[in-house]
Order: sequence, then structure tokens, then C-alpha cells
Amino acid sequence: MSPVELLLSKLHGVKKVGTGWTARCPAHKDARASLSVSAGTDGTALVKCHAGCTTGSVVAAIELAMSDLFPGCRTPPVSKQEDFTSKGRAFPHARDAVAELERQHGKRSALWTYTTTHGEPVGVVIRWDRDNKKNIRPVSRHPNGWRIEAMPDPRPLYNLPALANAAVVLVVEGEKCADAARALGFTATTSVGGSQAARKTDWSPLVGKEVWLLPDNDEPGRKYAETVTDTLVKLSPPAVVKVVGLPDLPPGGDIADWIDACGTKGDVDALRAEIEALAATVEPEVGATADDADRFRPFPVGALPQPARGLVTAGAKAIGCDPSYLALPLLVALASAIGTTRRLELKRGWSAPAILWAAVVGESGTAKTPAFKLVMRPPRDRQRKAMERHDDEKKQYEVELARWEKDYAAWKRSKGTTLDPPAKPDAPESKRYVVSDITVEALAPILQANPRGVLLARDELAGWLGSFDRYAGNGKSGTDSANWLSMFNAESVVVDRKTGTPRTVYVTQAAVCVAGGIQPGILQRALGAEHRESGLAARLLLACPPRKAKTWTEADIDPRAEAEMAALFDQLYELQPTETEGEPQPVLVRLSPAAKSAWTAYYDAHAAEQADLTGDLSAAWSKLEEYAARLALVVHFVRWAAHDPKLANAEIVDAESMAAGITLAGWFKHEARRVYALLSESEADRDRRRLVEWVERRGGRTTAREAQQGCRWLSKAGTAEAALEELVKLGRGSWLPPQTTEKGGRPKRVFTLPTPLPVYESSSTHVEDVGSVDVDTVDEAETHATSETELFPFGANNPDDPDGDRLFPNPSTRGLPD
Repeated sequence: MSPVELLLSKLHGVKKVGTGWTARCPAHKDARASLSVSAGTDGTALVKCHAGCTTGSVVAAIELAMSDLFPGCRTPPVSKQEDFTSKGRAFPHARDAVAELERQHGKRSALWTYTTTHGEPVGVVIRWDRDNKKNIRPVSRHPNGWRIEAMPDPRPLYNLPALANAAVVLVVEGEKCADAARALGFTATTSVGGSQAARKTDWSPLVGKEVWLLPDNDEPGRKYAETVTDTLVKLSPPAVVKVVGLPDLPPGGDIADWIDACGTKGDVDALRAEIEALAATVEPEVGATADDADRFRPFPVGALPQPARGLVTAGAKAIGCDPSYLALPLLVALASAIGTTRRLELKRGWSAPAILWAAVVGESGTAKTPAFKLVMRPPRDRQRKAMERHDDEKKQYEVELARWEKDYAAWKRSKGTTLDPPAKPDAPESKRYVVSDITVEALAPILQANPRGVLLARDELAGWLGSFDRYAGNGKSGTDSANWLSMFNAESVVVDRKTGTPRTVYVTQAAVCVAGGIQPGILQRALGAEHRESGLAARLLLACPPRKAKTWTEADIDPRAEAEMAALFDQLYELQPTETEGEPQPVLVRLSPAAKSAWTAYYDAHAAEQADLTGDLSAAWSKLEEYAARLALVVHFVRWAAHDPKLANAEIVDAESMAAGITLAGWFKHEARRVYALLSESEADRDRRRLVEWVERRGGRTTAREAQQGCRWLSKAGTAEAALEELVKLGRGSWLPPQTTEKGGRPKRVFTLPTPLPVYESSSTHVEDVGSVDVDTVDEAETHATSETELFPFGANNPDDPDGDRLFPNPSTRGLPD
């Protein structure tokens, strides 16, 4: 019986329609036939519920497995009345299946649980260690109970719920190694079934992520790495894969062995930093970015410390925009709050300031402005209050000035007096945090009175960029550009003004952080040859997420989260510089040894990248080098202001902050490649990109007629189909087999973009990280592991595992034992 015949035999209301069939969907109350069934070219049963049910729920409702949809992979039928052997028997609970295995093999040595994306257990892997040999057996969940057999394909990844929000994921071979990597603070996963079963796994949760593969030091480990790499670079968008070899591994060794060998030579932070430093020196595998350099990667929100991470996540959801729309201006605003009070010393004579320039690139109507206003609220509120205080001070000053003028006039009338004239009151100076002035002449006196620097915040940066060309005829443009370049590094500037007193303004430390939005076409025109050659364009951190359709949401931002962020800004503004001979000087913050190791590895790898670049990208890379340190400095003091308990010393940037800076800089590097490519693309390239983005917003599929109606530039007859055909020729998509409509009309020709395998999902309540759970908790879908015993059932305090603290003495970071 073929997969299609098997599937149709289980359905009701089956009707032949064209080259396929329709039937009532068994996964929901279906009054009309909303399920479509057809045969793929290889005999695979293709299933689609037009009411929205997933393929997995349809298959489960008729007690089949996903493997039953593929030729040659069908699960043998099981009769409910059959007297099962332990291998084919369906147990009511997972603990019953495990108990049966322990009856056969003795007490287990380890147990790991696999779940859906929402944390619902679907499989268990049990291990026994006897006489230096290991025995591993799987238990899996099926519609009629738990069986002692492998999970149906496609199988979920280990630690699946934690993968969704991770910017970087470590892939290792085996659950024990995944737990060892997690004990170092990484998000780690593996596939079930050993090195030979990697292709049976659903790897789609790693779409677009950065993945570090740490293979075992043997031939199966190398083959596993090759198989996983080949799979990940073919996802759409592909994962960015780095194969990281751990040093001094013995034959057959893995990350757990490496941690054991390190022993007391390094703590958790040092070991983590060493792996990060190794990864920073590794080039992505060929194919990871070559075909999809123009693909937008999700902003690494996980690299942001709390509460910034929470505000960006909640704000993006509430506004309906990309997280980068909030993250970029927020990072700049936080940097401006630190100002010139701190610098990160990289080595003697080289220190990085907390000065960032960033531009969000997006068309009108993409929610740039609401996002910008949200994150700018704390500094702008602080500026408003400062201006109100200044108004009160001016009123008081005017009273004192009038009194002085009266006293001074009386003093002048007193001829022959030996008294000194009355002291004239000083005019109050306005405290400035945020400015919108775009001329250096207007900024100079403000910077002179505010040595910690200011934030230039403009919804639209076009005016700022255009101001450099305003005086091109008299040479002032070059002077303004040079002064702005000095402000990027908090250097001194001298400004000669035509009006005002004094005419010459000298600023010892001129520091300005810049944030705003700009439309792509305006940016292309504004960043002319002059600004590219001067390096001004290279100093801008850029983000240009694809446009997406707006959908209504009831999501809102918790006022407490906004209050927490406002308090964090207040804490940062309380930072004070030191003084040398009466002049304010920044406090030099240094790197921890682990952070220095990570920075050194990043610097070397970044330099190797830059050696192969020319033109605009080479200039951008020269600034992105130090941006990793600047971003690390900002992350460090956000953690300090948020009272992060893991931060040991406010004057030492640790490995965690440096790793976050490197991750953010890596994202900005990829985005720089994208944006510069967008700015230089031809009209044909732009139209192809716009078409792909339009299809993506529709879920990855379209017909030529739909594209013609939805894309203005393809409105002429035949142009939409020709454009889709071109994408097929370029390998950017394919045509599905013709599908007939339910009414039996003419078959539709559907274009589809490359899509990943479906994520292993369930409708259960979401949990962030189930990890390793006790077998007794697997049967309680509504109650997941929360205690140390449940999360790490073989810990140091468990009599079943006397060596449970072998990896780490700290139970909160301990991995499972061998």
C-alpha cells in the first residue's frame, strides 16, 4: 500500500478532484472537505488542511506517524488488541516504558528528554554504562501511548524550546555533550540517534542562526559535522555554520572530555571565553552565506542584557516592527548616557569610547518613528525636566541680575568709595542630554558646557547628512565633516563662529552619539563619494530589515518595564568622570583575561576578513573592528546599572560583555554587506529582491496572477510570470506541481520559495527550557521540570549519581555526568 493509499484509507468523505483528492480533515470538526491530498513526484503523500491544521496534527488524528507519508518509511501497523512484546508494546506512561527497560538492562546511568517547541515531552533517551561500554535505548510518544522505539521522522532537536531566542547555538554529538556546553552558559543542542541519524532530524529551528559545530575527535564525529553542515547551509535562510575544533582532544574525545581535562585551569567564564575566541577565528563554511548574502538575519536580541532585551522584544511585538528598529536607537541612547565618563582600554594608548552612530534604513510606513520614540523616551524625558529646571533658574537669574544692576549703578554713583564693585551673577547654563541641532557652529557651545557629550536624536537623518553639503561652495562642508569625525572619537574641536560670543569655541572632548532613521533612496543619495571617502559613511551602524505587512495586535508594553528602563538610564547618567588638573577625564575600564582572549581572537579574525575587502566594505570593516569593543562597553555598563549578579567588578569588562559586543558587531558586519549591496544594486536586482520579499510576506508561495496584482512593477501582462521564471532559473524558487481548485477549475501554477522542514510543534503551553527531566515528569504535560532534581536528576545530591558534580561544583551550572 502506497503512502497516499494508506492515508486515504484512514480519511472520510474522500473525493477525487483532478490529480488529487479532497476529504474531511480529521484534526478538526470539518463540515466541508477542507483537506487536500496529492502524491509527490517521489510518491510522498502531500497533505494540506485549508482550515489551518498542521500536517502533524492531521496524521496524529488518524493514528499514523509522519514517516507513514514517505515511501519505504512506514511504521509497521500495530493492533490495539495485539499482545505486544516490549518492543512493540504501547505503555500508558513513559515511566512504565523506562521501568520495562530497567527490568531488562538494570538501573539506568542517564536519561534525557526531547520535547516539542512548546515543551511537551515526545521522546526519552536512556543510557546504561557497563564494563566501559554504553547501551542507549529510545522511548517515544505515539497516539496510543509510549513505545520502546525511535521517534518518528522528522525528529526534534534536543533542548528545542531554548533555541527560538538564541543568537548562537552550539551543535555537539550527544546529549551529554549538549548538557556540558549548556553548563558553560551556551545554548546547545544535538540530534537523537547518533551520528548516523542526523538527516532524520528537523533542523529548521536553526534557520538563519549562527551555529558552532564542535565535532568529536574521530571519523564518525567528522562525518556528523559534514552531514549537519550540509543540511544547515541548505536551509532558507541558511544557518551560518562554523566548525570549531577544540584543542588537545584525545582520540574520540568531545567537549565533556575537554572540560574534564581543563579541570581547575579555568572557571566557567574562562572556558566559555576560550570557545568564543576559537569560534571568532573560524570562517563560516562555504555556502553558509555565499548564496544568501542579501538575506536579512534576525537581530541578535539575546545579546542584549536585561532590561534592554525585554523592552526590545515587547516593543517589537506591540508596535509590529522588526526588533532592530528599537535595538539600534536604544543602544545609541544608552551609550550617550555613559558618555565620556568611561572608556575601554584595549591596550596602552588605545581606548574605545561609548560613542555609537546608527541609522535604521526603512521605507515610510515601516514603524520606524513609533519605535524610535519609544526607546528615546527616557533621555527626552530627562531633557524636558532639565529644561524646566533651567527655565526656573533663568527666572531667578533675571531677578538677581536686576538687583545687581541696581547695586552696580549705586556703586558707580559712590565717588571715592574703596569698596569693590558687586559681583555680577553668572547666567545659568542649560544641561543638555538630547539635541537636534545639526550644525557644528550651533553644537560647539553646547558641547563646551556639557563635556560628557550629547545625543543627536532625529527621526529622519536626511537633514543631518545633507548639512555637510550645504556649504560645499565655500569649503565649510569639509570643515564640518572633519569636526564630526572628531566627535565620533570624543576628540577636541575648534570652531570659529560668524556670530555669537565668543567667536572661537574650543571643546576639549566633543562627543556626540547619533541615532535616527532614513529611507533607502535618501541614504543612497546622501552617502555620496565625499562621505564614503572621508569615512563618515563607514562609521554608521546600519539596519535595513525587509518590510513586512502590518497586523493588528493587542500586545502592549508593561509600564513597569518602561519604568525599569527609565531607572536604568538614571543610573547611567549618575556615572561621573575622574579629574586631572581640574579637567574631567574618563575612567579607564579594563578587560578581564578571558575577555582579552576573546577580543584578541576577534581582532585577528576580523583583520583577516578585512585583508580581502576593498572600497566601502574595507572602510566599514576598519570601524567595525573597534565597534565590538564599544558595544561591549555599553553592554557592560547596562549590566552594571541593572545590578547583574554575574558582574564581578564594575571596572572590569568580563567575557560575557565582550562576547555580546562581538556578537552584535558580527550582526552589523553582515548587515553592512547587505545594505551596501542594496545601495549599489541595479534596477533589475532591486526588482528581483522586492519580488522575493513580497512572496516571503505572503508565506513563501504565489501564483503569477497574484504577483501581477500585488506588485506594481509587474502589472503588465506576462511580466510577473517571466519574473518568477527568472527566479526559478537563478535557483531562488521552484514551481509546484499544478494544483486544481476544489471546484475543478483550471489547474493553478504555484511558485514557491525554498522552505525549511516544518518545526516540530505542539499546541501545549510554551516553556523556555525543559532540559533533562525526570522520567516521572514526562507524563505530566501541564507540569514541567522546575527543581534541581527534575532538571538534573543525576546531580551531586542524588544517590543514583555519586559523581554528579564531576563537571562543575556549582549545581546551577552542572552538566549531566557520563
